[in-house]
Amino acid sequence: MGNAPADPVVDLDERWRERRIKWGRKLGRLRLGVEPLDAQLDRHRRVTSVMSAVSGAIGLLFIAFFSAFGRPDVGLIFVAVFLLPIIIFSWAGYLLLARRAHAFEREYDAYKSERRRLIGSGATNTTPEST
Repeated sequence: MGNAPADPVVDLDERWRERRIKWGRKLGRLRLGVEPLDAQLDRHRRVTSVMSAVSGAIGLLFIAFFSAFGRPDVGLIFVAVFLLPIIIFSWAGYLLLARRAHAFEREYDAYKSERRRLIGSGATNTTPEST
């Protein structure tokens, strides 16, 4: 009965801390608060590109090797079975990670705008803003 109403900013910050922990798990390789997510995604994209190029070069070597013995079809099958999935799954993993990073940034922007709105409406803040 005598409980004072909870500060909405503190409540919002608490909910955001919980969401940030969940996002940290979802984002896996990306680290929150270390450096901008765009820089981390760019580095991850470059690594994925190099891995694809190396796998593609190895695939071309196998096709050339089997073609030298008159069986390019065997080389193509080998590449399709063993090397093409590496390229496909690495890009799928990158795209999934990028999509999650952008979803995190949208949610973080919504949190910041809601926090600004609450502070602007006169709600007091007793804790510092967490990023």
